[in-house]
Amino acid sequence: MTKTMKDRWEHGGDDYTVRLLSFLQWKLGEVGASIEPLKDGKWVLRSGGRKWFVKRYSSEKRFLLQEMLIKELLQGGFDHVIPMHPLHQTGVISFEGSVIGISYWLETASDIDYADASDRQEAWRVLKGFHRASRRIQSSWVEDVPEFRWIDKWKKRMTLFDYHLSYLQHFIAPYYLSTYHEWGRWALEELDALGPYKGRRCMVHGDVAHHNFLRGTDGRVHLIDFDLLSRSPAITDDIQMANRVLPYLDWSLADVMAIPSIRKYRHDAAFFLGLMYPSDIFREWNRFIREGQSYREHVWPYLVQITLGQFHQRMRFVQELHSELRRIITHL
Repeated sequence: MTKTMKDRWEHGGDDYTVRLLSFLQWKLGEVGASIEPLKDGKWVLRSGGRKWFVKRYSSEKRFLLQEMLIKELLQGGFDHVIPMHPLHQTGVISFEGSVIGISYWLETASDIDYADASDRQEAWRVLKGFHRASRRIQSSWVEDVPEFRWIDKWKKRMTLFDYHLSYLQHFIAPYYLSTYHEWGRWALEELDALGPYKGRRCMVHGDVAHHNFLRGTDGRVHLIDFDLLSRSPAITDDIQMANRVLPYLDWSLADVMAIPSIRKYRHDAAFFLGLMYPSDIFREWNRFIREGQSYREHVWPYLVQITLGQFHQRMRFVQELHSELRRIITHL
């Protein structure tokens, strides 16, 4: 059996889907159920006269944490998450060494677009609601949710970028790459000097990209995909969200600080340093190195845009951040 055939048999492709369908038909007691692949490890299931979303999880622990999170969020009145299939009440669904999760299928309206001010506001409102709701969960399983050591993650990301710097200079002029590297180095150095962040902890989502917010046909926005669920002060999600929307605000510090959920950070040096760290640049170029030629060709225009097309706006933005940091330090 070739490697390609083996991968199809074990992890995906038509053969795996056929076997999964047979298993789900048996598990549901419904021979008329059907499934259709969406992407690797994800399917749409038609059963009981409705559609369901099926996902393969990398570990039982990861699934169970998400299952308990969603259950308790809904019980606590936070209805911006999608419930699991009642079948999960009977126990974990295991198939060929993997855990299978089944949740309700959400029929969606228009996509969330961070270029739209009302969409940004609604996504942020849902995210902050999630943070507040998660703080009210007092169950013992919360202790099993991993800590998000964000500074360590950022250091590793920059170290990997630094390792590939000489290779990346074949694609982008050294001046730009070294400038981004210097911003990241300085931000991490100053964050280290501040010491551990003392903000109130909650559960954080970890990936606040626009596609993880789904708008149902009733207009309600749902937060999905908790694979990166961890515990941390909310600032980690807020920094990531701010960095996601800043390109749509022309890298205006005044505009991002005018967002209601962000105003509380106006005297917080760690927040401004977090905005200075060029997380998107390091993340996307590291992935460029990791992926194959097809992905590189597809993502190249986007990489050029964020690295070069926004450079002067970001330079001005970093200068504004330095001014704010001087203001904060002066008043300490």
